[in-house]
Amino acid sequence: MSRLRLAFEVGLVLVFGTGSIAVALRFTDNLLGGNPQTALGFAVLAFLAWAVVLPLRLVRPLTALVLGGLLSIPLGSTGLVMIPLSAAVGYRVRRKVPLALAYLAVFACGITGVGLSGGLSWLTVFLFALAQFSAYVVLPGTVGAMAAQRRLLVMTMHQRNVELHAERQAIEGQAQARERNRIAAELHDSLGHRLTLLSLYTGGLAQAPELAALSPERRQALDLVRDTSGQAMGELRQILKILHQDASDDAGGRSLAEVEETVASARATGTQVELVRAGEPRPLPLLAEHAAYRVVQEGLTNALKHAGGAPIRVEVRYAEEELFVEVRNGPGRPYAGQSSGQGLAGLAERVRLAGGVLTSGPVIDASSGGGFRISAVLPYNAEIPDALAPKTGDFPEEIKRNTRRQRLGVLTVITAVVLSLGSCVGALVVPDPVSSDDVAAELVSEPVSQQQFDELRIGEAATGLPEPWHTEESGGKVCSYYTAAADVESDDPLIDEIDFEFCFLDGKLVSKDKL
Repeated sequence: MSRLRLAFEVGLVLVFGTGSIAVALRFTDNLLGGNPQTALGFAVLAFLAWAVVLPLRLVRPLTALVLGGLLSIPLGSTGLVMIPLSAAVGYRVRRKVPLALAYLAVFACGITGVGLSGGLSWLTVFLFALAQFSAYVVLPGTVGAMAAQRRLLVMTMHQRNVELHAERQAIEGQAQARERNRIAAELHDSLGHRLTLLSLYTGGLAQAPELAALSPERRQALDLVRDTSGQAMGELRQILKILHQDASDDAGGRSLAEVEETVASARATGTQVELVRAGEPRPLPLLAEHAAYRVVQEGLTNALKHAGGAPIRVEVRYAEEELFVEVRNGPGRPYAGQSSGQGLAGLAERVRLAGGVLTSGPVIDASSGGGFRISAVLPYNAEIPDALAPKTGDFPEEIKRNTRRQRLGVLTVITAVVLSLGSCVGALVVPDPVSSDDVAAELVSEPVSQQQFDELRIGEAATGLPEPWHTEESGGKVCSYYTAAADVESDDPLIDEIDFEFCFLDGKLVSKDKL
């Protein structure tokens, strides 16, 4: 983790951990009577809980999301701290069923938290919880999922660019190899032929009887021509050898007779390699011979690379009509790097051109504990198959799929915003239902005048007040509600119905308010 990321995580914990202290104080004040020691204990526990949950989202995002929902219950709503947790879930989680279950659990926690606030109808509780869930959970999760899709698309495009670059280099190498072969053929057919004739002519002249009549200078010149032509032929052979080299396929001309040497090289790394030969060896076509050797070579290379330390078994079996070659390895140390899969793709094409079939994949065998195998079946007599049609690739389809996912993500964001706004408006518009007993009590209760409200002071006992139409008790306090008389003026001109609230503790007035 970089220093910048570490500083971000520490700052995130400090911000939301500090906010959790206020949540703990509110929780203890509403439900536990506001005891200072209890409040301090809950504040410390809340800070430590968020300090664990927030970093947990990096490795266990679903677990962190559910724990965050549980810790948000005392707040009375799905808090802002759910935004980083939901964004992490959207960015990292792709399994739909666990994601849906986690979202349902968080939504249930939100309903529970709003319901514990008290004084709200079930419809208002549901609408508030839905609005908060859409704004704090669904919306950040969708944004995180869209960010992950964009990152995946960029990585895919980068990988395709790398593959296209490698393919272009391979095509250029093949073109260079073809040009070298063409030049070598022309040199061999034209210049080589003339140099050979020149060497033969000078050699014949050296054996002619007329050579004795020549002067020493001319005989020396003739010897020089003969030696120079011989040197030119030697240099031409070296040039042709260089031009015929093709580094892209250094094992193209090898045969099964060299399998022992390749196995010995693998054993030299300290790996246990078993070579099994079966059947009577039979002559193979040149392409099949080369393909069989390449199967062994590629299988050993993959086993040493991707399953270091695992035992390897190489089998070469001559059957009645075909040759069977297999390289199997057990489970070993996992390979930390990346694999392009080009080796197996090229090997499959080589085997196909030889008239055979290549299969590769994990070993499904409980007794062996897993592993990987590469096998090929090469017939002794096979016709050369036609060339495969060039693949168009699935990159355009991948672009279309990612485009559809992005459109779905945008639609989800719009839906979440609409639900949030609609739920907020609905929660504000829908009135809280009042019980029939409260309605009846309010109708028959005697109103309280402004003079009675002003005369009753804090700390005095409840004297001279009529029966309230509603009473609530919380934390030892008893709050009574009275209908205001007609002479009481409202502070807000838009409100024409006024109630008085008197709260008593141990029979003494501790607060009064105009509602």
